[in-house]
Amino acid sequence: MSALSETEAAASARSYGQGLAIVGIGGLVLSFDIPLIRMSESSFWTVLAIRGLLTAAAVLLIWLIDRARNPRGQKLIAGRTGFLIVGIFSLAATTFVFAVFNTSAANVVFILAFNPMFAAILSWLLIGERPPLATVLAIPATLLGVLLIIGAGFETGNWTGDLSALATAFLIALALTLSRRSRTDMRYTAALGGLVPALVALPFMAGEGIQSDAIIWLVLNGGVLIPVAMICLAIGPMFVPAPVVSMAFLIETVLAPVWVWLIFAERPVDLAMLGGAVVVATLVAHSIAELRRMRRQRRPVARHDRLV
Repeated sequence: MSALSETEAAASARSYGQGLAIVGIGGLVLSFDIPLIRMSESSFWTVLAIRGLLTAAAVLLIWLIDRARNPRGQKLIAGRTGFLIVGIFSLAATTFVFAVFNTSAANVVFILAFNPMFAAILSWLLIGERPPLATVLAIPATLLGVLLIIGAGFETGNWTGDLSALATAFLIALALTLSRRSRTDMRYTAALGGLVPALVALPFMAGEGIQSDAIIWLVLNGGVLIPVAMICLAIGPMFVPAPVVSMAFLIETVLAPVWVWLIFAERPVDLAMLGGAVVVATLVAHSIAELRRMRRQRRPVARHDRLV
């Protein structure tokens, strides 16, 4: 019995570790999203159409290869919940691109960092996963940081983009939570979310023509990076809770403004920087507290197994 418990604990630890690695890769790849959109120097409708179509095409190709190897493998869209999640990610893809065009890159990723707090609240409401004390304390602190950023947006006229970024954070958290509640592999569902807004954008792009000065960056973004990132983040809830998956966006929060600063010398206003610092500091402290809590929980289990 002791050996069985140790085996189960080891398997659980490996599964959790794999989940962390997968979402970590997703967050790292995602940090290049905004810089590549900016580098392409494309119009709103061109980004929405090409980014979404290429992402959907790449995911469909990956799925077809997977099905050829395993005919009974993962469905492209898993049931009604899958269609619902596609719809949510479709809205998120639209609000995200709108935010990129209407506020600074730093503001977008700082506000998106509120994602874990949204996920914690939604997981509590929809799944019954009561958030730990560290998360409860982190929610008002990160909310303060987001409000500072949006307040800066009112000063600079970027408030519509800031609110759109906040809507994106909520929608992504909702999709991740519903995915975890379904206990179903939704690895392809998130990336398909760009298809619907892309189809809506096509007539507008056709009317104005493809407007992009460096479309290769948009192709790389939509055809390679976004499918990889979205698939990784969609697989994550199969291994770890939605709030932990959402923590992967902290990687993007830290790195994306660095890439944009290095490439475009874009610096947010002081109030937005203060808000971003509050958000990042809170999430770092929250992550450390969560790691310590998980270690404390595992120690009594390991001690019990040795006694048994």
